[in-house]
Amino acid sequence: MKLFGRELFSFKREPVPMYDFAQHGLLNRMGSGPIYFEMTTATQAPEKEKKEPKKIFITPKGIYEMKSLNAHDFVIRTDAEYLKEQIECIQDKLDFLGKEKKPKKSRWDEPMAEYGGVKYGRKELESIKERLENRMRIGEFKTIIDKYPHTTSELMNEVVNKDSNLRCERADTFIPDFPKDAINAMKEYNCICKELCNKTAIFYVIAQSKDFQQVSNRRDPILLAQSPFGFFWQILGAWDAQDMKYLGDL
Repeated sequence: MKLFGRELFSFKREPVPMYDFAQHGLLNRMGSGPIYFEMTTATQAPEKEKKEPKKIFITPKGIYEMKSLNAHDFVIRTDAEYLKEQIECIQDKLDFLGKEKKPKKSRWDEPMAEYGGVKYGRKELESIKERLENRMRIGEFKTIIDKYPHTTSELMNEVVNKDSNLRCERADTFIPDFPKDAINAMKEYNCICKELCNKTAIFYVIAQSKDFQQVSNRRDPILLAQSPFGFFWQILGAWDAQDMKYLGDL
């Protein structure tokens, strides 16, 4: 594509997704303690099975309506001195990491490319710095930001781990079934991110575990978006089986 005259100054890169700060197991963490094996012999009497109390599972929409995910005292700090201090601290950390090492085309004396903790540590620092810088413009989007309640990864983990029938994953597989108001909320949130930093939003859902495997059935998810202002979330809505659009019915 060739650009001429004024187009050279107005050209914008195609938006890319924001950094997904939950991609490395921030959610759905499982216990990793030691595993013990018990030896039994034929002379030992088998233990009687203990009857566990019947669990009552709450649907995602029920959790949404009870506001179990809402961080009621949540505050986004936007004072200039705080932002300046935090951004400078993050930049100092990036400076200590030095320039990102990238593999060269030559096979000889090639420096090792960054990987593992260093690679993703750098990405997280760069992303939180960008999100803190975005806060300087948060007033421009107050109407939309105030529209949706905030939540944290800690609260999401608490809810998901408490109710063993729930999982939290990227929203991609649910998009075909989402009702119109869910898609409108995603479009609205995407617009914020594009205007702020020319990036697209990251969306997750909390749903029943079976809903991630049985995609041909009606499902009931909670839709969440990663905030462009920090490593926290906004709850865009929840829908039950009656709300979702099963494509087989169209």
